[in-house]
Parts: sequence; C-alpha cells; structure tokens
Amino acid sequence: MRNVEAWVQSKFERDTRGRWRASRCEVPVTSRLMVDMVAAAYADAIATHAKGRLADLGCGKAPLYGMYRDKASEVVCIDWPSSLHGAQHVDSFADLNAPLTLESDSFDTIIATDVIEHLHTPEALFSSAARALKSGGKLIIGVPFLYWVHEAPHDFHRYTRFALEKLATDAGLTVVSLAPFAGAPEVIADMTTKTLSGYRGLARIAYAMTHALLSLRVVKRLSTRTSEAMPMGYILVAQKL
Repeated sequence: MRNVEAWVQSKFERDTRGRWRASRCEVPVTSRLMVDMVAAAYADAIATHAKGRLADLGCGKAPLYGMYRDKASEVVCIDWPSSLHGAQHVDSFADLNAPLTLESDSFDTIIATDVIEHLHTPEALFSSAARALKSGGKLIIGVPFLYWVHEAPHDFHRYTRFALEKLATDAGLTVVSLAPFAGAPEVIADMTTKTLSGYRGLARIAYAMTHALLSLRVVKRLSTRTSEAMPMGYILVAQKL
C-alpha cells in the first residue's frame, strides 16, 4: 500500500466505544445511515475472515484499512486509473471489468466492497480473484441492494443472494457465508433521508429521528424478520479450496 504513513480515516471511523460507523465529517447525513450499517457488517466480516497478504480492489482512499491493517501481513491496493476517490494509496491501476494481472495463488484475502455494482462485467473480477487466491484464501464482497443509483453512469447492477452465489460458484469458489445486512426499517429510513437530500436541515432531523427509532427493540425485530426479503445489502465471503 503506497503512502501508508499518510493514511487517515475517511468513509469509516470509530466511535467512542470503538465501533465502526460512518464518518461524521466525510459522509453526508443523507448517506450516513447506510454507511453506519455497512461499517458494522464489514468490520465483522474482516475481523472473522481477513488475514495474511491482502488485496483491496477498488480501494479508493482505503477506508477499510483501519479495519484490516492489524490482520494483514501485506496490503496491495488496486483501483481504476480515474477513480473518483483519490489514488494516493494505489499500488496498481487496472480496469476491474477485465482480467487482473495478479499473481496466481498469492493472496490470503481479497476484498471488493461497494465495487461490483459498478462493474458491467463482474465475472472478470471473480475469476481473477479465484486465480489469485491461495488455497484456503477468501474473497470478501460487499454490495448494496435496496439503494439509490450512485456514481452514475457507472452503476450497473443490484445483486440478489442468488446472483452472488452463482458468481462465486461459477468462478470455482465455495460460499462460506452470504448474509443480508439491515431490513425494511433501515431501507425506509435511508430512503427518507435521501428523499430530503435537497433540504439539509430536514435531512438531519430525519436522520436523528430514524436513528432513534431503529434502536427500539420492536424495530430491530422487524428488521430481522424482513432482512431476507428487503435487505439493504449483502456481505459475501467465498473461499478457494
């Protein structure tokens, strides 16, 4: 990872209790709820599965570095030549829609979070990851599902769990876990704040109110009951045997 000494927290930050959440400085209030949810999901997957030599595909500012730096022995960052998220940490530039020139059997962990919805040909990334992983190595993928169009015109797909499983198995990988994160209450709350994106004050009020509601036990139960049918997104972990 280039310029590691210059790395700073960006999209994700730790709160006073050490939990990962959306940055209160970088993430606008209209996206904060989604990023709060996904931060917790990514942190859990990385703590459980990341290790050794790690490749971060579509790395941008390497917002996940704080989560995986103590788990990885080496980090290789790869991104588009014209990424919207900066390039100071990029080791290698590549078209993520095309086969990647990663060494075969050389990585213990490959991460691609909030990336494959922006690929018109995601099969290439899965195939490249399967080739580059060592035996026993794991691919960690995170994607939104019920979420607005972003980074247009480079927003091509929303994946169900069935599509993610097929992409992994077609590449020769075995699914270790494939879990939705959040459910209908969070989706509705996220859509509400985004609908008010032109009204910053109202969006802040909506975020505060929905954040409080989502902490209620009855709402948490509703989220769990609806997460399969109406997830905000998915975390896939697949392994090369």
